[in-house]
Amino acid sequence: MSHSIAQNDVQAIAVGQLFVPGAPSYSVPLYQRNYTWGEEQIHRLVHDILDEAEKEESKDYFLGNLVVANARHNDESLDVIDGQQRLTTLYILLLKLSSRSSDKNLIGPLQPLIYEAREKATRALRGISERHEQVEEEQNNREDTGIIRASAIIEQLLAGANEGARLQQRRVIEYLLTKVLLVRMPIDRSTDLNRYFEIMNTRGAQLNPVDIVKARLLRYLPESSDRQLLNRVWTACADMDHYVAMTVTAGDTAQRAEVFGPGWNEIPSSDFTRLKEQLVFRDAESLSPVDHETSVTTESFALTLDQALEQYSQAPVTTELAETYGDERFTSQITFPTFLLQVLAVTENRDGSLRADDRQLDDKLLVQRFSDRVDSLQYSERAVWVRKFTTDLLRIRFLFDQFILKRDATLMAGHESTTDQEPGSWSLYRLGRSSYRRGSSKQDTPKYTSTFVDGESGAGPRSLQRRILLLQSALRITYTSPRTMHWMTEALRYVNDVAVLNEHITGDGFLRCLESHARKNLRLAMSSVSNDTSPDGMALGFAIPRIVFTYLDYLLVDEMNQWDFTFSYRTSIEHFSPRTEDTEHSNDAYRLSDQDLLDWLGNLALVTVSTNSMFSNYLPAQKANNHAARRQSLKLELMAKQAESGSWNDDDVKNHHEKMMELLRRALADE
Repeated sequence: MSHSIAQNDVQAIAVGQLFVPGAPSYSVPLYQRNYTWGEEQIHRLVHDILDEAEKEESKDYFLGNLVVANARHNDESLDVIDGQQRLTTLYILLLKLSSRSSDKNLIGPLQPLIYEAREKATRALRGISERHEQVEEEQNNREDTGIIRASAIIEQLLAGANEGARLQQRRVIEYLLTKVLLVRMPIDRSTDLNRYFEIMNTRGAQLNPVDIVKARLLRYLPESSDRQLLNRVWTACADMDHYVAMTVTAGDTAQRAEVFGPGWNEIPSSDFTRLKEQLVFRDAESLSPVDHETSVTTESFALTLDQALEQYSQAPVTTELAETYGDERFTSQITFPTFLLQVLAVTENRDGSLRADDRQLDDKLLVQRFSDRVDSLQYSERAVWVRKFTTDLLRIRFLFDQFILKRDATLMAGHESTTDQEPGSWSLYRLGRSSYRRGSSKQDTPKYTSTFVDGESGAGPRSLQRRILLLQSALRITYTSPRTMHWMTEALRYVNDVAVLNEHITGDGFLRCLESHARKNLRLAMSSVSNDTSPDGMALGFAIPRIVFTYLDYLLVDEMNQWDFTFSYRTSIEHFSPRTEDTEHSNDAYRLSDQDLLDWLGNLALVTVSTNSMFSNYLPAQKANNHAARRQSLKLELMAKQAESGSWNDDDVKNHHEKMMELLRRALADE
């Protein structure tokens, strides 16, 4: 069969037709980058499909483009030019679904996806297809690790009590196969592919949802100065990797002291008029180029949407790079679109309904969420609401900077990094004002100090600062998708409510807020309905929610006095006593007679995918020798110490299981 496609033959291809035998096959060329999708991107794709499939009237859902180059010869594969990350993820998802007996007949056989001249990557995909989780030497190849990581993430989604049941519904699988579409766009192989990528990457920037929301809010403000203030606040807040006190008053330390207090550490005013005086009218010369540009609009009537889009959508961001000690020191854990949804949730969803609906924090619904909110108001009320949202945006962003963890690239990078690419360590700092002498003059400069040291419990290992940072990092690596970060909403709502009352935000109160949210989720996790459980009702194996493992490690920090422990980005459930025994090193002291114990909490730990692959089917005594892996989990450390003492048998699993369950029960009893 010829796999040549006419250059103008653009087709919408259903997912179920991508890999059927006889259809054109796909190959990822050697010049393409490795597979890099992680949990956030995979969860987003899966949840988007679920959201569409479960609508009462499900329609076709277009995932995006698949750009391919024609085969050189008949029966050769089409080269994937653009869309390979999405295509690979769909292929792994189909493989995983088809491995379940109830889904196999729906999906049918799949022809392989090939990574050209990358044998380990191709072997990794083949291993998933053949249900072999281990791939030889994959830990030495980041590409293979990425594919194996994706396999583990999807496997745990399917095994989960919530997403797993939803994904394996017949109607959802049929929707995936028939209604989820990729637009396949062929290009001739003679096309200059370097030029193609250059055009794709440098074409005119299209308006994104953030631009549209901003423009729609601007058009409700009748005064030019009102629009200038919203634009200035919006632009500063959009720079998520610098403290907003630095960006909104860039280049003017006197203005910074006026807006944020003499120490640069006071929450800005909630009075729109006062904030406008400070940031728009105070000194025309201190305004950024954006403000000078927008100040020419002096009409006393609101802009049309088109006018607002034209004037404000592409505003640049001005920052004081010298004052922030480098351009890439801090890394925010969420993007600006997600932050906008967080602000909306903190200020509008006071009944708690947000926490039951992940779609409220889904950034693909950004325009809809803001449109629904504004459209619910009388027209005369809309300007008032936008003004309040402007002050709320700046105030909550200031609180976000002070009370929500970041990554700090100046700190020693270690095993706690959330991804292979993300530098630095977890940090929780507040911005303050410092100064130094330069000749005869004094130069103001920012300083970053621990948020909860002064006036709290000191800087020791058991300090509130350390506990809060540990718990936030535990929650961060538990709920990796932005749409599930309801702990952040609760934290921001708490500090905002206290700030509105002009009261001091204490470490004790903030920690209680975080622990209350974590324990509520832990209680739900431990009471979730599951087909199979241990005798005490705990779910088994992959069905155990991640919060159980991460909160256990948080509790063990205190229990084991391990205050230097840091949370790493862990997604893979490790069976300490392996499900398939290494017969070459078989040992009765490390064998479980009762195979049901393999999936008990007492035999499991949460580790990175690379560690899971490295452990393979080794016996517990061999795994205990890997001290670098043991640092990822205090629970794993306890299991390894027992294995070092000479055994990991049925009694050891039961004893460890009961100790962990008792620790969880005590935590819930203290709630």
